[in-house]
Amino acid sequence: MPARRTRDDRGTAVVEFALVVPFLILLLFGITTTGLTYSDHLAITNAVREGARFGSAVDYTDPNWASDIQKRVGDVYFNSGSSLTTANVCIKLISQTSGELITAGTSCGTEPTFATADIPAAGCIVKVWVVKSAKIETIIGPTMNFNIGASSVSYYGRQVGSCQAK
Repeated sequence: MPARRTRDDRGTAVVEFALVVPFLILLLFGITTTGLTYSDHLAITNAVREGARFGSAVDYTDPNWASDIQKRVGDVYFNSGSSLTTANVCIKLISQTSGELITAGTSCGTEPTFATADIPAAGCIVKVWVVKSAKIETIIGPTMNFNIGASSVSYYGRQVGSCQAK
C-alpha cells in the first residue's frame, strides 16, 4: 500500500501576506497623506484668521497695508515643505459708503460672500482668503489633486479715512 501524501501549508502565509500587503500600504499612505492635508487646511485657516485680525487692527492708509497682511498670513502659515505666495493670499477692504478701497492678490479662487448691508454705517470690513493646491497620495493607487482654502471676514476696528465705525 503506497504512503499517503500530507498537505504542506508552509507557503500559505507567504501567499496571503503578498496578497494583503498592497492594500495595507494603500491604506497606510492614504491615511497619512489625508492627515497631512487636513493639517495643512488647519494651518491655512489659522493663518487667514490671523491675517484678517491683523488687517483690521492696522492703518489701511499705509501704502504697505495689503502686503503686510499677505506677509503676516505667510508668516503664520506653517507647513514644512510648503509655503504661500502673495498671489495665493487675497485681501479686500470694503467700506459701507465707498465700496472697495483696497484689493490685493490674484490666485485665490472665489471671494467669500458678505452682505454690504451687514457692514456698520460708515464702517469697513477686511476680507482675507486663500486657495492652495493639495494632493493625497496613496503610492499604489491614483493621486488625488484638489484645492484647499479658507476665508475670514473681520470688521475694521480703526477710525481712519472712509472707515469711521462707531
